Amino acid sequence: MPEKETATNVRTGETVASEVPTADEAYIASLRRERTAYVAYGREDRVAAVDAELERWGAEPEAAGPTETAAESKPRRTARGSSKS
Repeated sequence: MPEKETATNVRTGETVASEVPTADEAYIASLRRERTAYVAYGREDRVAAVDAELERWGAEPEAAGPTETAAESKPRRTARGSSKS
């Protein structure tokens, strides 16, 4: 569960409380981002490794929504040197 941090707004002097993730929560969030990238690039071996680490920490990967797969891009053709006289 995130911890509460308090700070004072310099301009107004008002005390503001915000949630700060714990180190464990931040690590799990980074693993989920890493997993999303591996899924996008089709690296199933790495996805399995990240899933194993998430399981070790007692976390589930986030529900997968629509994913995009990385594709190799082709160079664009551009028209050069065509000037109208």
